[in-house]
Amino acid sequence: MTLDTVTLLAGPVVMLLAYTVFGISGFGSALVSIPLLAHMLPLRFVVPTVLLLDFSAAALSGWRFRHQVVRTEVRSVAPFLLVGAVAGVFLLARAPGDALLLPLGMFVAAYGAINALRHDRPLVLARGWAPVIGFLGGLLGALYGVGGPLYATYFSGRLRDPLRLRATLSATFSLSTGLRILLLLLSGLLLDSTVWLLALYLFPWTLVGTRVGRHLQPRLPPAVASRFVSALLVLSGASLIARALGQV
Repeated sequence: MTLDTVTLLAGPVVMLLAYTVFGISGFGSALVSIPLLAHMLPLRFVVPTVLLLDFSAAALSGWRFRHQVVRTEVRSVAPFLLVGAVAGVFLLARAPGDALLLPLGMFVAAYGAINALRHDRPLVLARGWAPVIGFLGGLLGALYGVGGPLYATYFSGRLRDPLRLRATLSATFSLSTGLRILLLLLSGLLLDSTVWLLALYLFPWTLVGTRVGRHLQPRLPPAVASRFVSALLVLSGASLIARALGQV
């Protein structure tokens, strides 16, 4: 596959924005990058590319906070994450790319709207939700690269310490991305050399964005950061919905 000039120029801007969000919140890079990149490239090309970049970011973050990981929480979702990821890769490899755009846009826009309207008090979730969260997170993660919000909602309802929460999320993201890389290799979706070249080209911008986000995070009031991320998600999701409906 050949990359055009628009992708080469706009791609770094998208990744800088996406990983600034990641640096601020600890997740959400794929929620920003995948809908925007899907305007330029097929989804089955975008998802593996962003997956490689997400794995690097999650692994670095996970290693940094490894001693604070609550391993029992990670183990509670891991088996169901595996089942969901297998199902998601199966659908991604076989579904027409355009058919997947509308559900992705709806999910991202809805999550942004819900995030903007929710109260500051997190939900309190029982361990019994682990199978549901694990499966849906694995499915949406493999299909769209956007399983992070489900894990964030679940673990924030279980863990009150911010450092342990961030560390546990990072460990779960590392597990999820590593598993998806293996499954996408087996499916053949990661065997395109252009995917690896684009990921390598965009990688420096993920580092810059993460650094910018971490610099901004302690300086931004949480309410302001949340509203910014929510507005960005609603706009990116709505743009993908408009594009998908325009193709009908």
